[in-house]
Order: sequence, then C-alpha cells, then structure tokens
Amino acid sequence: MGLVPRRADLLWTALVTALALAALQLDPSDTARGDRGPDLLGVLLVIAACAPVAVRRAQPLAAAVVALTAAAVALALGYAVIVPVLVGLALCSWVAFQSARRVTVPLAAYAGTVMAAAVAITGDESPVPMLILVGASIGVAAVLIGDAIRGERERTRAAQESAQRIAKLRDRDVERAVAEERLRIARDVHDITGHHLSAISLQAVGAGRATTDPVARAALERIHRLTSEALGQTRRSLGVLRGSDPAGPAPRAPTPRLAHVEELLGPARDAGLVVDLRLDTADRPLSDEIEVCAYRVVQEALTNVVRHADASRVRVDVTYGEQELLIAVEDDGVGGPGRPGGGIQGMRERVAIVGGTFAAGPAGYGWSVRASLPLDAEPDQRHPAPLSRIAQGTP
Repeated sequence: MGLVPRRADLLWTALVTALALAALQLDPSDTARGDRGPDLLGVLLVIAACAPVAVRRAQPLAAAVVALTAAAVALALGYAVIVPVLVGLALCSWVAFQSARRVTVPLAAYAGTVMAAAVAITGDESPVPMLILVGASIGVAAVLIGDAIRGERERTRAAQESAQRIAKLRDRDVERAVAEERLRIARDVHDITGHHLSAISLQAVGAGRATTDPVARAALERIHRLTSEALGQTRRSLGVLRGSDPAGPAPRAPTPRLAHVEELLGPARDAGLVVDLRLDTADRPLSDEIEVCAYRVVQEALTNVVRHADASRVRVDVTYGEQELLIAVEDDGVGGPGRPGGGIQGMRERVAIVGGTFAAGPAGYGWSVRASLPLDAEPDQRHPAPLSRIAQGTP
C-alpha cells in the first residue's frame, strides 16, 4: 500500500480536524477549576490527534498510537478534546479490525494505559482508582470492538469458502453421476442396437438362402450388407466406451428387465434400509427400451436413496396404467433443496428418450421419484423372430 494518502482520507482528515477545532473554540471552559481554554498548544495537539487519519491505510498502527497519544495529552492538560479522543479510539478499533491478534493484545494494553492515565490526571473530585478503571475500560473496549468485528468477518469468510467448496463438490458429484448415467445409457444403446441389428442381419441371410427370387435375394443381400455396416459403426462409436476401463472391455450382459428388479433391492437392504416392493405382474409385453428404462430408473433412484437420503425406509411401486407404465420410488429421508440426487438428470434424460415424463422432488415426509413410460409399441415389433426359426429359413 502506498504512502500517498487517498483523496477520501484527506477529506475525512480535514472534516474531523475542523470539527475538533470548532469544539475547542466553542468550549465554555472553567479556568478557575483548572480547565484550559483554546490556545496555540491546544490547537497543535488537536491537529496532531486528527492528522493521522490521512495515513490510516498506509500506517494504521502508527496513526492510532500518535492520534491516541496526542488526544490523551490534550485531555490530561484540560483541553476539551472529545473529538480527538474519539478519533484516536476509532483508529485503534480500525487497527484491531485490520490486524492479527499479536497486534491487538499489546494495542489494547497501550490504549487502556493511556486512557487510564489521562482520565486519572484530569480528575480531582472522583476517586482515582475508579477513574483509572473507567479510562482503561474505554481504551480496551475500543480495541476489543475492532477485534470482534474482525473475528466475525473471518468466520463469515470461512463459512462462505466452506459453502463454495461444498457447492463445488456437489456439482462435481452431480456431473460425475450424470456422466455415469450417460455412459450406462450408451452401453444399453450399444447392447440393444447391436442385438437387433444382428438379428436383422441373420434374418436377411436366412431369408436370402431360402428364396429363389433373384430380386428378393439381391434386396436381402443389401439389407445384410447395410445392417452389417451399421453394426460395425455402432460398435466403433459406442463400443469404445467399454474400452475406457483400465481393466479392459466390460463383459456383455443380458438386457436388464423388470423381472430382475428384485436384484436391485439387495444393496439397499444391506445398507440398512427397509425396502417395500410392489411389482405389477400384469402380463403385458414391453419393448426392450421400456424394460431397460424402467429398470435403470429404479436402480438410480435406489442408489440416490442410499447415497443421499439418510432414510430408513423406501417404497418401490411399478404398476401398469391404461397407456403407461408407472414407477414411483419414495423414501422417508432428507428432502428439499439440500438433497441433490446426482443421477436425477440422467434419469430425466433416459425417460425423455422413450417419450415419457419424469418428476423428482420432496414429498412432504421425504423424497419422491416418479416416471411414466408409454406403452404404445406393437407386440410383434418388440420381439424379433427366434434364431431357431432364422436357421430354418422362416421369415
């Protein structure tokens, strides 16, 4: 910080100096009692007590010591210097506000000693011990006020920094959860697309061998070639995600289905949760996309309960409506904006892909995740012909 005073500090110096000199000139002093009227020495002491305001930023400790000393000397000599005394005490508070505890303690001792001495010298009627106590209390209190404000400012700053760190960690957790969910969606797309493209390719080959029509055979060969190319591009584009694991490519797993939802309850129960499952067993065929989406929504919702909810019980309902499959996962844990649930964005994206609706939020007693998935696919579009029929050449 430079030694050149700021314009604002110079203005403040001029203002308090003028006010202090006016108070000195207008003081109705009682000279018979020992009070001193305005004279040259009093004016010089007032100026010496107020001038350090100009350098309070560059040299705060020196400014406080000089101002309080000059004001105390003027007070001890009997001048009316209430304004310079207040200026000196205010500068001491400023130093305590700006400095560490190693500066505050000796400054408080100095301010208390100086004020106690000045007040004791001026008092002729009151008991000297009482005057010393009052003066010391005034000087020490001024420093302690600045120190208390500094401590509160540091606590506020620490709380803000802690809140920022928590927010960064939460955002990082949300981003990681969304990335994991997107990776899982990509892997599901790879499995589902690869399965269907392989089935189409095999059916085209089988049908081409079974037919004697050259036009149909050429068309089936084109279908086989195009699906093979599409399958290769899909594996190159999405299958690379499986190679990002240092342990090597992830093993291919069967497409998860609602019939396997019971397997998801084990980790939650191992974490101490009481899990209630109601799975509608209505015999209604579902497409692979709906099966996978429903399974993943339940999986991610249960994962969020274990990670974030601090719950004791969770209820999972999977029921059929007239036109949709309804999923509800509700717990009795922590709800509200303090419950981020990092995978919520991933679940919302997954449900949106199949044309469904998704909602998540506090449910009064806990947290609720609800999804509605449409049931508008035709049964014959959901399940391709078995490979045994393909091998026999049946279309």
